[in-house]
Amino acid sequence: MRSTLFLATLSATLLWEAAAAQAQSQEAAQFVAQWQRSNAACRAPATPALEAIAACEQRDTYSKLLSASNYCYGPVEGAPAGWTPCGGDPASGTPSAKALRDAALARATERFQRMGGVFVLPATVNGTSTAYFIVDSGAANVQIPEELAEEMKRNGTLTEADSLGQRRFTLADGSGLQQRIVRLRSIRIGERTMENVMASVSPARSRALLGQSFLRRLSSWKIDNVRNSIEFEFTGSF
Repeated sequence: MRSTLFLATLSATLLWEAAAAQAQSQEAAQFVAQWQRSNAACRAPATPALEAIAACEQRDTYSKLLSASNYCYGPVEGAPAGWTPCGGDPASGTPSAKALRDAALARATERFQRMGGVFVLPATVNGTSTAYFIVDSGAANVQIPEELAEEMKRNGTLTEADSLGQRRFTLADGSGLQQRIVRLRSIRIGERTMENVMASVSPARSRALLGQSFLRRLSSWKIDNVRNSIEFEFTGSF
């Protein structure tokens, strides 16, 4: 009797685990399909600026959901880069060689300078213009000074198609500030690039800020105070 009960319980447990694994696999397949659609809209040159930003942010959200499901984005033998199971043992925190390799491809490390208690690092905007950004997790958006916006207008990398109108911001002291909003087609740090980032244009000679419209789309970022560097882990999109 006990043997029969044990076998029945074991069988039920195995069936439940198999069903759970199948459901997780089906969910991951749906995430991959949604990621592919968002990625296509994000990268399509014809996608309007605001829609492109929304598609990229949606894609990066699906990237995080896939990572949480133990899927990795990286090179696939004989095919373009894509999402595949990472392997390893996530429950015990033991990553596979593939997971380690793919995570390394997604990371960019950049040395920073300390200026008045803040971290300042270089980034390339829209492929041609280099600026030094303060890393500011309290800023809602990336911010660029007026002279950087004008430089990109002159070289043709910031156009009317990138304009998103005006927006009013509330500052820490409670006062309001009206700023122009634009779409930055790319921000490159080290070897990694993020496309279609919302940014505000601040007055001339103000500081460029790397705010949440960039930071929230990352998988993670961390500061190394020994090496004076910041490590950014981008979502699967390279």
